[in-house]
Amino acid sequence: MKSKSLRRVGRILLILGASLVIYIFFTIYQSNKTPGKLPSFFGYTPLTVLSNSMNPHLESGDLTFVKRVAFDEISVGDVITFRVETDKFITHRIIQKTEKNGQAAYVTKGDNNNAEDANPVLKEQLIGKQVFTIPKVGILTQFMSKPLGFMLFLAVPFTGYICLSVYERLARTRKTETNTIGGS
Repeated sequence: MKSKSLRRVGRILLILGASLVIYIFFTIYQSNKTPGKLPSFFGYTPLTVLSNSMNPHLESGDLTFVKRVAFDEISVGDVITFRVETDKFITHRIIQKTEKNGQAAYVTKGDNNNAEDANPVLKEQLIGKQVFTIPKVGILTQFMSKPLGFMLFLAVPFTGYICLSVYERLARTRKTETNTIGGS
């Protein structure tokens, strides 16, 4: 009974690990293929929250997923991600619709900030609308994006799988020896 449970847990962990590795490779490939563009997976862009400006809605270390939407599909109260510099993105809540230089724009503010953001968000800055978040997983993805983290991410599950296989073989050998000794 324990062996079946361990095997099932091992397979689930292996599938999750393999899925994560595929996801990471896909993300790295997209980043290298199209520099300057955020990678997306089935239309969702994963981003790690780096500050607590959106507490309690988003916390530092959360992994948030953003879906690309048309500029006119967002409204006051939505949490959006927008580009402020080539490699700098902000995820804040829309607090007001306005105009800037004759264009529609949105005023944003972090839930935990005292003041609104300095510049309104224009159409060309919009990355997308925040659709869901996985708490604290962003810490893991940031760690895995570094060489040591990625190597550990590959080595630990592989080592666990080998240990589980050795354990199962030893258990089978002991069971066979017990049956042989008891059956003589």
